[in-house]
Amino acid sequence: SGKTTQVPQILARSGLVEGQIVVLEPRRLAARMTARRVAEEMGVALGEDVGFQTRFERVVSPRTRIRFVTEGVFLRQAQRDPLLKGIGCVLLDEFHERSVFADLALGVVRAARLQRPALMVAAMSATMDAGQAAAYLSAPVITAEGRAYPVSVRYEPGADGAPVWERAARAVRRLVDEGHEGDALVFMPGAFEIDRTVDAVRAELRVIAGGSAFDVVPLHGSMPADRQDAAVAPAARGRRKVIVATNVAETSITIPGVRMVVDSGLARVFRVDPRRGLNALRTEAISRASADQRSGRAGRTAPGVCVRLWTEWEQAQRPAAETPEVRRIDLAESMLMVLSMGFGPFEKFPWLDPPTEDAVLRARGTLESIGALHADGMLTALGHRLARIPVHPRLGRVLVEAASLGVLERAARWCAIVSDRDVVQSGGAAQLVRLTPDGEPPSDIASREELLLRVESSGFRNARHEGVEASLGACREVASAARELVRAATSGDEEFGATAAFTGDSFARVSRALLAGFADHVGWRMDAQRPHCAMPGRRKVSIDPTSIQRGMGFILALEVREGGRGDQVHQSLGMVTPLEVDWVEHAMPDRVSTQTEVRFSDELGAAAEFEERVFDGIVFAQIVRPLRGREAKAAAHDELASRVASGELRPATWDESVDQWIARVRCVAAWFPERGLITYDADDMGVLAAEIAQGCARASDLDSRPVLDIFRSALSWDEQQFVERAAPAALALASGWKMKVEYAEGKPPRGRGKIQDFYDFAGHPTVAGGRVKVVLELLGPNRRPVQVTEDLPGFWERLYPDVKKELKRRYPRHEWR
Repeated sequence: SGKTTQVPQILARSGLVEGQIVVLEPRRLAARMTARRVAEEMGVALGEDVGFQTRFERVVSPRTRIRFVTEGVFLRQAQRDPLLKGIGCVLLDEFHERSVFADLALGVVRAARLQRPALMVAAMSATMDAGQAAAYLSAPVITAEGRAYPVSVRYEPGADGAPVWERAARAVRRLVDEGHEGDALVFMPGAFEIDRTVDAVRAELRVIAGGSAFDVVPLHGSMPADRQDAAVAPAARGRRKVIVATNVAETSITIPGVRMVVDSGLARVFRVDPRRGLNALRTEAISRASADQRSGRAGRTAPGVCVRLWTEWEQAQRPAAETPEVRRIDLAESMLMVLSMGFGPFEKFPWLDPPTEDAVLRARGTLESIGALHADGMLTALGHRLARIPVHPRLGRVLVEAASLGVLERAARWCAIVSDRDVVQSGGAAQLVRLTPDGEPPSDIASREELLLRVESSGFRNARHEGVEASLGACREVASAARELVRAATSGDEEFGATAAFTGDSFARVSRALLAGFADHVGWRMDAQRPHCAMPGRRKVSIDPTSIQRGMGFILALEVREGGRGDQVHQSLGMVTPLEVDWVEHAMPDRVSTQTEVRFSDELGAAAEFEERVFDGIVFAQIVRPLRGREAKAAAHDELASRVASGELRPATWDESVDQWIARVRCVAAWFPERGLITYDADDMGVLAAEIAQGCARASDLDSRPVLDIFRSALSWDEQQFVERAAPAALALASGWKMKVEYAEGKPPRGRGKIQDFYDFAGHPTVAGGRVKVVLELLGPNRRPVQVTEDLPGFWERLYPDVKKELKRRYPRHEWR
């Protein structure tokens, strides 16, 4: 329909707008390219009547009448001037994307119109919920039917398990083989996938007829402006193009000549990660509305075709539209903006879709933790300072602290590295650790900073250093962001430094600054040889294998990723940098304490006094002092008794005879319940274990204790004698040999002996006064069982003749009756 380029021009010519026409675009690329297109159509130089402004570029002049800006730039202006003086109309383009900044901008404009009724506003989109926005603004809905050509849509998910870039490349090849005309546009979620898709498409086209006529180019927001312009420019005469892009090509800009679209169905989406405390980009399936937008790019100038790399069934399961960002991202930055513009409590802001209560509480907690909010919910002086820095408040707090410590430029680089795209294109921990600056410990952030500095010193031409391949585009973006952060952080005169003097080299000071914004991301690595860490309020935490952090001690992790499900959930720490104990104690003295207690030492096998330094319940330093004499015995008694009762400790004198005595008593108690014998239950064992541990100072002292006598003494003399009679340890046989009887609770007693030992035994052996038969294992001369029986007379009568015949043949020298 051309709404993005035509509506601003129509308004400019109408004479209805008093002041500047500001068009909000969700992306820098769209703002710059649309401004250029409108300037060309109006026949004016870019930066004169038509201009644009993004975070890193400003091409405007006092004459500029139509200004294309990103949503963040507009909100920064609104912070300084909530009434938007000098602006006559605000157009929110591609409003269906529903970024939180777009929602904020809409609310800001609506609030400004209460005092400036002449201020005009329009929300524009091809797929938005027009009725909701119209009701919110008390405005009519205007529908502009654009010219669209038919697009045939095919679902070709491809081979299971194949990378999405390989499936996309094959789809491009099929379309070219089928003879489709025009250029191709391939949608991928991010630069990583784009680079691989470019390589895969080139490889596929290289081997087919006509493939050499295609130029395969990437397009994403972090590319230099000249390369972006080249990517969307018409193909040269006799050439065709395959543009592999993120969703920057989904809306706002039209790429001429595109007749084929291959859609991965994926996009990078911001979602809050409560464990990280920052918004994180995640790769997710796009909505049906977004898929329609993408397929429509093939039908802007002629009929086209779209291949979707998923199934038609999956398409039906996808959400109809994107979830508004206000419902899925961290709102600390938004809360800071709203409060800095004087709108009062965050919850009272006129949201189109209000945020959840949990999200509001989480945002408030973050701002309070960094000192940006008073207890009444209003901004502190520090909060007002942070509101002027265009980054997440956590990172802003780091910058303010760094400025007071004299390391602002380095901290700005660290913040830019953390908040922007990774500067590392390829290279593992073994290569990255080589970039550790001299005299500093291995740090995931410092090594990336060193890579950035080396790339920057080469004029952004040399990407490979120490075996690590840098992303030149990401490095340019991070370097520009760092410079912008330095300017923003030095814009105020206030001083908000550390509360106490802090000294150290630049690494120590920038680490101390990080603690000001990420005090809740501190952990303790317990063993240099293992990745496991302890972090307050978390479990199953380990440092990611790609991290170069080494050694035990305090660490700060700027990324906390979660994996697994249910009981198998684990958290992996990334962007890890080490911390010294002194830095943590200086930054958070109220979270560090010393505790002293007496308890059992497994290493000493005895009670000891433990003096421990504790950080939020995590012990990070310990002094163990052994106890002596009576004090040692008194302190050790309960712990030794508890471990004996649980079976964790077993004195050397606790042998089989003790276990058999316990089993014998339990069996007799079951056979003769009327006797009321003890059963050595948990309570009984606790009492007896306490007696066993009496006078012991360490575990080794238990080995000399008379365990069997202690257990027997739990019964009276008469009860002991009754047990001996009812459950004898052995039974005398006619041969004169005593057969040992083994007892087990709930099972019949068992005995074993050679067949010859039972020749003159009448009946079957029993215990408990004849109530309970003993299970017999009858052994051959080789001491191996030949029969197990509870009926010895029956054995003699029915089975013995055959057994005898066989055994007598094998062992003729033995007695056989």
